[in-house]
Amino acid sequence: MYIGRFVVIGRTAQGAWYLGYRVSSRSFPNRKIVTRADRAMVVPTADAAPTDNPYISYNCLRTCEGALVVANGSHVDPIIEKIAHGYPVRDALALGLLAMDYEHDQYNTPRIAAAFDRRTEAGYLGIVGEGYLLVRRMTPLSGQAYLLATYELTEPTPIALPGETVEALCQALFECEYEHPVAALAAMPTPSGLSLAARSARE
Repeated sequence: MYIGRFVVIGRTAQGAWYLGYRVSSRSFPNRKIVTRADRAMVVPTADAAPTDNPYISYNCLRTCEGALVVANGSHVDPIIEKIAHGYPVRDALALGLLAMDYEHDQYNTPRIAAAFDRRTEAGYLGIVGEGYLLVRRMTPLSGQAYLLATYELTEPTPIALPGETVEALCQALFECEYEHPVAALAAMPTPSGLSLAARSARE
């Protein structure tokens, strides 16, 4: 089944929180995820054809003020900016999704996001599509996770992801059953900051 891009929020069997993101694409497979200290970005690979599509490159992860956000487009930036200005994570998600709206492409692709507030140990999933907006607090138990996708699985859906490290979780995200994987990212808050792992089909 093809579900497009998707975000994940969950906890490992040992209880550690994590966020995940996977790029799945039938139209633009020549992309990869690169990581920096406080963010991750979806960018074209060196062999990608030139395009003026505004939805191809974007920050897919940013962190600020104890919060971590992953998303399928440039709405991650206004969400983080609102958190930096003191908005609660739930409100920042709702406002950012509402302001950016769904992607006005040929599929009216929803914008999705997952967030974790390490100050309150609260996780969230959010989506905005044509005619709807949802932001929901998620409370996975140890060993549980929830997925939210742009197509088909547009409500929080349980998913099983084995692994205790970001590397193992990233691998599980990339290899899970849904079609046309392009790149995957896993992020886990740590006492000293943030641990990230990314994998791409094409480098």
